[in-house]
Amino acid sequence: MRYPAAMSPRRYELGEQIGAGGFGTVHRGRLFGEGGFSKEVAIKLLHADTQSHPEIASRLRDEARLLGLLNARSIVRVEDLIQIDGRWAVVMELVPGEDLGTLLKRGPVPPRVVAEIGVEVARALEAAWNGAGDTGPLRAVHRDVKPANIRITPTGEVRVLDFGVARACFSEREAQTRSLSFGSPGYIAPERYEGVDSHAADVFALGVVLLESLTAKKLGQLPPHPDRLAAMRDAALQRVSDVVLRGLIGRMLAYEAAERPTAAEVARRLREHAPRLAAPWLADWAPVVVAGAPAPVDLLVDSLSTLASPTGMPRGAGDSSRGRVAGRRSASPPGPGS
Repeated sequence: MRYPAAMSPRRYELGEQIGAGGFGTVHRGRLFGEGGFSKEVAIKLLHADTQSHPEIASRLRDEARLLGLLNARSIVRVEDLIQIDGRWAVVMELVPGEDLGTLLKRGPVPPRVVAEIGVEVARALEAAWNGAGDTGPLRAVHRDVKPANIRITPTGEVRVLDFGVARACFSEREAQTRSLSFGSPGYIAPERYEGVDSHAADVFALGVVLLESLTAKKLGQLPPHPDRLAAMRDAALQRVSDVVLRGLIGRMLAYEAAERPTAAEVARRLREHAPRLAAPWLADWAPVVVAGAPAPVDLLVDSLSTLASPTGMPRGAGDSSRGRVAGRRSASPPGPGS
C-alpha cells in the first residue's frame, strides 16, 4: 500500500531482492515523485535483527551522509536515507553491469581499458580525499578498494562502490573504527598493519587492482615486510609488458606510503598513457563484454561482515517489507545519535 509522506512527495516501492549478506539485503526499488515522475533505484536495507547492533546502523547512515557529500561521476550516487518499518535503508542509483572481479574470472582486461578504469577509480579516490566537507576537506579513505567494489556498466561507465567502511572527516559522522577492522586480504597496504589509514593506502590497493586486471592473476596476501613485499611485487610485475604501466604500478605498490604517487598523479599518468596502449577503448569493449542486466550496487556486507564477533553476527530473517512502499512518514531525519 502506498501512503503519503509527511514532509515530501517522495515514495519508495520496495521490489525484488537482488543481493544479500550477513547484515542486510539490496532490493530493486522505485522512487515516485510528483507529476508522475518515477525512476528505478537500489535500496539497501538492514536486517531487522541488526537493531541490537548500533554500529551497523551507524555505518549505514555514515555511508549515506558521505556519499551525499562526494561529487564524482565514478562514485555511486545516493538518493536518500530513510527508515522502512523502523529499519534504516539507503536509496541509491541502480547501476547495471558487472563488477570487475567477475569480469576478471574470464581473463585479463586489455591494457587501454585497464588504464581507463584506473583513471576513473583514481579520480574517485582523489575526490574522496580532497572533496569539500562541512568542516574542511573530507579526507575520506575508502579502505576496501578491490575488483568486487568496482562496477563497469555495459556503456563503459565506472562506479566505485561500498563506502560503508570508509573513514572521513565530517560533522555528522557517528561510527569510529580501528584501521584493521576493515579491508580485504591481498589489498591492504603495509602501514595499515600499524593502525595507519591514509590516502596512500587506497592508492596501494588500486595498484593491486591494476596489476590483477592486466594479468587476471591474484597477487595474494602481501607481507608487511619491505624485502618480502618487494620480491613478491617485482615477480608479479614481470608479467606486465608495458614499461610505463609496470613503473607506475610498481610505485603504487611501494612499501613506504610517502614513496607512492597520489591518486591525482595516477589518474593523470594513466590518462596521458592510455592512447599509446593496445586497443580497444573502454566504451568499445564494455558493450561486448559486460552483461547488461541491472544488479546490486554497493552490497552492504562484504566489508561490514568484518565487524562480526568470533561467534558471528546474527543474520536477518526473511524480509517482511518486500513489496511495500516507504515514504518519509517512516523516515526520521538523520543526525548524531539518531
